[in-house]
Amino acid sequence: MYDCSLFGMLFQRLSISKFKYRDRASIMKDILETVNGDVKGKTKTSIMRGANLNFEQVNRYLDFLVLSDTIKAANPLRGQELARYRITQKGLKFLRSTEMLDLIMYAYQRKPV
Repeated sequence: MYDCSLFGMLFQRLSISKFKYRDRASIMKDILETVNGDVKGKTKTSIMRGANLNFEQVNRYLDFLVLSDTIKAANPLRGQELARYRITQKGLKFLRSTEMLDLIMYAYQRKPV
């Protein structure tokens, strides 16, 4: 189906071991994993702690994830402190896709040359 050299070219820049910092996709994955872990939803503070982000970062990523319909805010009119964030079906699909990509990357990196 795909040539190994094609996988190498496509995923060489995504190799986790070569990054000094996390990329945006892995930060979003961390946020979605944190939100997915609780049925009642997570507050902004618990997402900050779970994904290891600061307040400014979590605000930017939550705004983006809410606009892209991967998470939803429950009780958004009560104020941000009381809002709880839950994952949507679209967010679950994204989370599963990134987990599958991680498995492919792990298998590719461990393959003897």
